[in-house]
Amino acid sequence: MLKKCVVVLVILALVTVHKCGGDGDGVFSSAIRPADAFPSFPSADRVVRQTSSSMTPSQCSFGRGRELTVCHWNMTDLESVESIESRAPTWQLSSGRLSYFRGGPATDASGDQDGGYLLMETSRGTAETLKLPSIMINATLPEGRCVVFQYAMDGPSADRLRLVLQQSQMVHQMANDTVLLVPRRETLWEGRSDTGDKWLTASVLYSHGQPHQLAFEAVVDQSAQNTRRLRGHFGLDNVDLGTWKESENEKALNENPDTLMVDPCLGHCNFDGGFCGWSNDQEDDFDWNLGRGSLSGVTGPITGHYSRGYAYIDSGYPRRPGDRARLLSPQMDSTDPDQPLCLRFWTHLFGNGIGTLKVIQSFGLPGSEISSRELWSLTGESSNNWHQGQISISSNSIFRIIFEATTGRNHLGDIAIDDVSFNPGPCPSAPQAAAAPTQQSDCNFEIDECGWTNAGTRENVDDIDWIRHPAENSRQLLVKDHTTYTGKGYVMSPTRSPVQRPSDRAWLYSRPFNVTAGKLDMRCLTFWYFMNEPIIDPAGPSLGSLRIYTRTEDKFSGLPVMGQMVVIWRLQNHQGSSWKMGRALIQQSVNYRVVIEGLWGSSRGTGSISIDDISFYEGSCSTYPNQAMPMATECNFDRDTCSWRSVGNGTSVRPDTDWRLATAARRPANLPDHTFGAPSGYVYFDVFSQQNRQEVIRLVGPNMTSGGIGRPRLCLTFWFAAFGAGDTTQLRVLMMDSVTSSEKEIWMLRVVQLEAIRPDWNFGQVELESDGTNLSGQEVRLVYEGRASNGGFAIDDITIYQGGCQTRPKIATPIS
Repeated sequence: MLKKCVVVLVILALVTVHKCGGDGDGVFSSAIRPADAFPSFPSADRVVRQTSSSMTPSQCSFGRGRELTVCHWNMTDLESVESIESRAPTWQLSSGRLSYFRGGPATDASGDQDGGYLLMETSRGTAETLKLPSIMINATLPEGRCVVFQYAMDGPSADRLRLVLQQSQMVHQMANDTVLLVPRRETLWEGRSDTGDKWLTASVLYSHGQPHQLAFEAVVDQSAQNTRRLRGHFGLDNVDLGTWKESENEKALNENPDTLMVDPCLGHCNFDGGFCGWSNDQEDDFDWNLGRGSLSGVTGPITGHYSRGYAYIDSGYPRRPGDRARLLSPQMDSTDPDQPLCLRFWTHLFGNGIGTLKVIQSFGLPGSEISSRELWSLTGESSNNWHQGQISISSNSIFRIIFEATTGRNHLGDIAIDDVSFNPGPCPSAPQAAAAPTQQSDCNFEIDECGWTNAGTRENVDDIDWIRHPAENSRQLLVKDHTTYTGKGYVMSPTRSPVQRPSDRAWLYSRPFNVTAGKLDMRCLTFWYFMNEPIIDPAGPSLGSLRIYTRTEDKFSGLPVMGQMVVIWRLQNHQGSSWKMGRALIQQSVNYRVVIEGLWGSSRGTGSISIDDISFYEGSCSTYPNQAMPMATECNFDRDTCSWRSVGNGTSVRPDTDWRLATAARRPANLPDHTFGAPSGYVYFDVFSQQNRQEVIRLVGPNMTSGGIGRPRLCLTFWFAAFGAGDTTQLRVLMMDSVTSSEKEIWMLRVVQLEAIRPDWNFGQVELESDGTNLSGQEVRLVYEGRASNGGFAIDDITIYQGGCQTRPKIATPIS
């Protein structure tokens, strides 16, 4: 079955009402210049973007309360270009107060529940392409137009949002000449990320020498897996088609030349009308130039990537091998720890003498100590075409980006760049060959595995392998990869087999990360995951789990040397039918690798576990999603007891009386695992004493810091099952002080209190409280203590959450 995508267009345009009078304003309506020609304008020393006159309604926040407005966007003149159902989705005005009536975000982009925004709700029906015509936008200034808007996307059917430039075939009369404008369509920006409950800001700089239209396209996924018409929406707010505050920026620069620019397209540049605030370094060997087309047939581009202009180095006389030219960005502010920037640019490296192009990030203000790090580097010729490069950018201080070009062995080595942009969110380094050593585990898996490897057979640590494959070849039909959003794009998944067993796992190793002695390596790992179980077993979800570890190592040659494994991120079972972003913080003071573990549950359906678009960036960040944050004490016992240990009381007459892992051959009352419904994957104790002697068996966890005054409250959750007929069979949860070994009972339950006919899983929880003697909380261990002479308990899925909770079941509250 073929996938079907629905594209809904909102075409927004800038209304122009005055003619070009030859004064250099660059806006014209009746006077049409020849095709592919920009109007001429006086040169300027500073960045000058296209701005709007007072009669140009280009900015709209869509009103508030009862006065919602579409400003000057024509929302009623709807043109149908294909068949449309009676309940077809379309763009409409809405607000947060209408979100439960119409759908959409709970507030506008400013957080106002009464604020207006444009909404396209995807579950209202199906449609083909809808167009909302607009008045034409006239040709931009060469410096370009900066388009800024805020957007929200949510739901399985919200596929992607695009900003496109459209130029229809038109005939214009100019004096005695007739000018034919050739049809053209270009995607200026595309967003494919589920923003959840957040609004994100996008900035796009473009230039175009002819009248044109801009359109927002909302692409709706109408594939077979969404036959339930799952809810989804697109939101647009604060759309600004070019009202860049030039005067405010000039004032700020005059008051302080080192001030940060207020240009919303700061750092973006297409080099059609200048360097856009980028500047040549005064301490290098020569300068970058602006170009429009190489005059040589053996080096350099014949035109820019999208429009005509680009920046380049001239490798001809008097250049010598090894000369450097450095192009510096404007000073840029620090990035959000959870929201780095993706620097995207296009490169042209054609010629027999191509040297090296590097991307460098420098830190510090002018006059202060400057430090730098190399992010990206590519050496040698890479064909007579434009190729895209990208890299994640993060910083906790003011920084600059530097394009450094070094001349090669001869004068046929012109290096060019074009269409530089900064977009919110991380991205894998591309091409992978250009990644810096700290970024070489970035991967989108389109070419190969980028150095990620499966565990060796001799290590005996897993059962199956990860494989790289086209998304359409997965067990889940109509799956797209995240990089290309097509079925042809590649992803990584743990293998499946007809003889697969529950808890079969695959380990995938990253390249090694070398840590400088005495320093703490702190970086963030971001990736996209797909965990979909479309057919849920009657016993519950049983897809499996995805976990990420760091593993310390003593050396990086030959087979990896097993070191300490620390889980930094984990989720299990069904997470939805779309790609979702994951983020984890890495903190290590010794050499390490990242290990990605895929573990299959007992699912008999067609489920998928896949990963794509792995990226690393330096800095601190929070775990995402929140529920993926691991805790030191948690364990689901699928293959081992984690850091929990069984401890007897020293008086047992039966040496085999302890907490043990259930197996398919040995488990109480054929009780299945709670996590995946498998025949194994939990711990239990089972006592039968002919002398009616009560045994005491303890399961002791690792050290942890309890909740308490000055710390977040913590809630311990777990699942338990009871079996046996002994009146004395009971389960207690204790908090034991790691220093004094004093204990406090916080949860207790006897088998007879459950009145259960057969063993079944029950939910338990209790708040972990400090005794108040230590404002920072105290180092404690959790202890599950079982007592029985005829019977026992099973435990599974021990987890700790932040926040307080009530004891469950209530009958387990200890008597004080």
